[in-house]
Amino acid sequence: MHTFTQEPIQGKILKNRLPEGTALVLEGGGLRGYYSSGVMEAFLEQDLLFPYVIGVSAGAANALSYLSGQTLRSRQIIENYVGHKAYVSKRNLLLKGSMFGFDYIFKTIPEQHIPFDWKTFHAQNSRMLTGAMNCADGKTIWFEKDALKAPFTVTQASCSVPFLTKSVHYNGLELLDGGVTDPIPIEKSVADGNRFHVIILTRNAGYRKTPFGHEKLLRTICRKTPALADAMLQRHTIYNRQLDLCERLEREGKAVIIRPQEPIRVGRTGADIPALLALHDEGLREGRAALQKIQAMLK
Repeated sequence: MHTFTQEPIQGKILKNRLPEGTALVLEGGGLRGYYSSGVMEAFLEQDLLFPYVIGVSAGAANALSYLSGQTLRSRQIIENYVGHKAYVSKRNLLLKGSMFGFDYIFKTIPEQHIPFDWKTFHAQNSRMLTGAMNCADGKTIWFEKDALKAPFTVTQASCSVPFLTKSVHYNGLELLDGGVTDPIPIEKSVADGNRFHVIILTRNAGYRKTPFGHEKLLRTICRKTPALADAMLQRHTIYNRQLDLCERLEREGKAVIIRPQEPIRVGRTGADIPALLALHDEGLREGRAALQKIQAMLK
């Protein structure tokens, strides 16, 4: 029998399933996404299950422990493993061409340290969509939950930030970060017929994304993948459009937005463990505070 370095966390089937047409929409953001993990811990405390979950990049990755029903698994990962150089470091980038150590994150941690409960994850009565960018045409490809299996190749693809990580090859496709083409996947959720959306953002109110800049340099670097350059240059427009839609839906009573109250001081790749734990716990507090509002609006 395999001995894990952390006590395994038994997953649980979430009993309080919200009405059909209710979606959980998750922005990415690298290590800022541990804010979202904290919010989802509040949902786990109440056994609250969304019938539809959609995420990109870190949003998709952090939804895994929520849908496996493994309480505080994400927090234990922060406490014990995020500070390891194999998780995220400039050393990884120099030696392996990827700042994030996906073998460590998606193989070593779930297979040796703190196991992922695949059985409960796939038994959970919820649809999950993970978005990744197709490098060939710069469009998002959506993968259903049944595409997720060890070693989380689809999730790795969704988290593969251009220039900081390598692209992922899967089923004949070259894939990168879904947060480039659908940074806040609200439009897909609406298109799929959802009527109410709980949206977890990793930026504070008032944030707007600015243009990438350096177009000539970008096109030189991406001369073999022009669709990637196009997507990077359009990202701020897409992000701000999707954010506007989120805020309009909230004004109309069709959404609840949960986001940090102040600008997050943790960067996409900043492995400051005390700051990340504080960020997770901020998300937990704000998730708890939002629960009553969510449930009242669904009545």
